[in-house]
Parts: sequence; C-alpha cells; structure tokens
Amino acid sequence: MDQYYVVAIIAVLIAIVAIVFVLRGRGKPPVEGAPPKAVAPEMTAPKAATAPPPQAEHHDRIIDAAATATTDVAGQLLGIDINPGPPDDLTRLKGLGPKAKAVLNGMGVTHFAQLAALTPGQVAKVDAAMGNFAGRITRDQWIEQARLLASGDIPGFEAKFGKLG
Repeated sequence: MDQYYVVAIIAVLIAIVAIVFVLRGRGKPPVEGAPPKAVAPEMTAPKAATAPPPQAEHHDRIIDAAATATTDVAGQLLGIDINPGPPDDLTRLKGLGPKAKAVLNGMGVTHFAQLAALTPGQVAKVDAAMGNFAGRITRDQWIEQARLLASGDIPGFEAKFGKLG
C-alpha cells in the first residue's frame, strides 16, 4: 500500500514540474533589435518597404508555448521560414480557397514567397498533408502562381492565370 503513495507523490511532482515548465514558456521573448533566427536565404519572404506600427498583444503563456512548439515542428518538417511577417492572402491563387488556405496556414505556409521557394521534395510533403486537397498544388499550379505574385508580376500572373479578383 505504501508503494502506491510513493508512486502517487512522484506522479504529482512530475505534473507540477510540467505545469511550471509550460507556464514559464520555452524561453524568453525575442529582444527588440536582436538578430532574427538564421533562415535559409531562399526561404525568406521579401521585406516590406514599411513595417506596420507594433500593436500591443495579449499573451497567454500556455497558448504561446503551444504555438511556438507547433511552429517549431512545422518549420522542421517543411524546412521553411514560418514567421516572415504579415501573411499574404493565399486565396488570391486560382484554385486555392479558404479551407485549403487554412490547411496551408496550419503547416506554417502563409506567404507566396514560401510557396514559390518550395523544392520538389517539400511540395511532395505539403501535398501529402493537404488531405482532401491533395494533388491541387500541382494541378492548379500554385507554385508558379505564387512565384509570379511573390515577385509582384501581376501582369504576368493575369496573362497566364486570369484576372486577380
């Protein structure tokens, strides 16, 4: 009977340590002006001319820790920069609607430049994770469309894929 108490006490201690770890977060937030994480140059999105003013954000340590863990996994799985700035409207791509956009966003793909920079191996990984939308990335030429939009070639896009909506 005493063994059960020891096991229960150990389990409670482990749970407390886990809760403290989650509540403290996985690390300190980045310092203003600190250099960004190293990212492969071909995977970064083009820099915007002006950045929007910073907004006060509400932070929930548990949710922030979960989001960080999720983005870390997505970045490692796909090998892409998963936080290069404000997201692009991926639904501007022909054949990519809100549900497919949500699936891509869940994988950390939020910019045309990210789609445009995918290697064939990465395209296969993304396609395999697209569920009901598998095959659309190549059939609807999302990569080529994304390259044109990422480079700002709207006339080239519209000549090949039709008018942007």
